[in-house]
Amino acid sequence: MINEMSWHQFSTLPGMNKVPQYEIERQYRIYLNEIEEQRIAIYLMQEQMTRAEAIANEAISHGGGFHSVIEHGLPSGCIEFVNNTTDGTDCRFWINTSAPTNYTITWGDDQTETGEVDGVNQLELNHDYADSDTEYTVRLCFDDISVVTTLEFNGDD
Repeated sequence: MINEMSWHQFSTLPGMNKVPQYEIERQYRIYLNEIEEQRIAIYLMQEQMTRAEAIANEAISHGGGFHSVIEHGLPSGCIEFVNNTTDGTDCRFWINTSAPTNYTITWGDDQTETGEVDGVNQLELNHDYADSDTEYTVRLCFDDISVVTTLEFNGDD
């Protein structure tokens, strides 16, 4: 929450009585612009988190080895899943984006992969786990999750 100062509050700050009126007005406009930038940044961050949750929930609803979303202080643009290898150790993702974005996936078994989704072609990611009947926490992060249009897993209907 951003608490904005009124003109009166701003113009009566200590030391302002020694500053010319035009300078106080200029500084107040700068202050208001900074407040607006903070509001926009907060809004965009909330939109990214909402988008990440929507993508995760859509992917979970289609099945595959992924059975739950972990919801705790994740970095912006990241989704975490628990992948259960009871039905097989092969894990596949298909990602579509509306524009290029970089991704990093941590597979949960000390393996990490980075790359780019080009925004044109569907990207397929594959990973084979060493152990079956095991749960792995998978973290998928995008530089710009707002461009992710679909995220599908093996086993999707």
